[in-house]
Amino acid sequence: MNNTPFRLNLTFLITITLFTACVPTQITQPTSKTTSESEVQTITVQIKEPENIETEKPSANNRFTIVADDELKTSVAMLFESYFPGEAAAFVEKGGDLVVTKTYECPDDRPCIWATYLPDSVMIQQSENADIEEFITFAISPEGQEQLINAGDLPQQINLDDQAGSTLVIPQPINRVISTYGPATSYIYSVHAQDRLVSASYLGARDPKGSAVMGKMDPRFPEIMGDKFFTQNDFNVEQAAVLNPDLIVTSARTSWLDTAEQLGLDVFLFDAETPERLRDAMQLVGKLFGPHSRAIADAWISYYDGIASAIQEQIAEIPEDQRVRVLFTGTAPLKVASGDMYQTDIIRAAGGISVSSELKGYWNDVNIEQVALWDPDVIIVPPYGGASVEAITESSEWQILEAVQERQVYQMPKLVVPWDTPAPDSILGIVWIAQLINPESINIDCATEAEYFYNTFYNYPITEEELATICQFD
Repeated sequence: MNNTPFRLNLTFLITITLFTACVPTQITQPTSKTTSESEVQTITVQIKEPENIETEKPSANNRFTIVADDELKTSVAMLFESYFPGEAAAFVEKGGDLVVTKTYECPDDRPCIWATYLPDSVMIQQSENADIEEFITFAISPEGQEQLINAGDLPQQINLDDQAGSTLVIPQPINRVISTYGPATSYIYSVHAQDRLVSASYLGARDPKGSAVMGKMDPRFPEIMGDKFFTQNDFNVEQAAVLNPDLIVTSARTSWLDTAEQLGLDVFLFDAETPERLRDAMQLVGKLFGPHSRAIADAWISYYDGIASAIQEQIAEIPEDQRVRVLFTGTAPLKVASGDMYQTDIIRAAGGISVSSELKGYWNDVNIEQVALWDPDVIIVPPYGGASVEAITESSEWQILEAVQERQVYQMPKLVVPWDTPAPDSILGIVWIAQLINPESINIDCATEAEYFYNTFYNYPITEEELATICQFD
């Protein structure tokens, strides 16, 4: 596919979670975009001080001092001088206000997400100083990437295979993105690259609640919500020319791909309908947006795998014939998820059995007699498309089912992105279903994981009220 003929060198700074403290390192982890807006959690991390570092005596005029690995000093000095013209970085042997290193350890069993400006090279703030915060933000931003590319520390372009098997040559850094596919938008937010979006389609943001939360997550949401111009079925060429994207991301099943190819637009395709493909999608989006986003994508994959493995260990002793049988319905009660769909995978990951797993394709239309033959123990409805618990529990034809009589009908949660969709948030759907169907076996708490997830991967300080509502089973 041809490179896009129109690129702008605009810069978007990425808002990040920063870490502050002193050595032995007391890292303060913000639960939102700024420490002043939220409470913080203090954790202890051991960082090996670099050896054989050339030092200079700090002066009163230094903005801050830096401890850096020898191999990283040149790139740090270059970034410092780019951001603070006419000033030189003050490197010290120990006790610096900023540590830049490849040698660090995670403080606990949660994945680490440090400010990663080069592959496996992180910046860790040690002192409260606005200049340090601004410098770190610059270092991992597209503008910082541009400086590192010019210095030869990052590649000018990357060759990447999308999930439809096409190889794209993608210039770096990416500054302007149109996403016409809701799951892809959620990938971009989860790796903290949302500032690159100039237009986006969103999962779960059309209803008033989802729209309100999305507006709190990203004040630009009303401005860049692009469904008026771009969907999987429609592509407004004139609006695309106005927005001048570096890259377009969409689904492999999008209908206008031939048009985009004729126009010479770079279109990166996603198709992540299984856990394995979802992991792959996150890796790809991390690679698209540079070292910091790639580090966050790796952290999400580690988190996803860790939660899924823990649940499997906790349900291992439940015999197959005693596992809860689950029916996942769609936007209409008699439209059900097939075995090819991600909903079947998350039911399995939570320790349940999808009664409709033998069906093929996507949403299948069935009759109530087939549902009665399946005789599910639990019925789950999605949080979109007008689906509701009442559509089943208040229907006379569904009363033949014991699950309905015993009120075992539940609606899958969502904050914005529905937890049953092939998106990063779906790890919480696995936790929620696992607690719902195996409460005596599962010791992983939905509210705890939701708080961690949204603070970490969306930089969103989810409220206690939201946590109480989102993880309930009523």
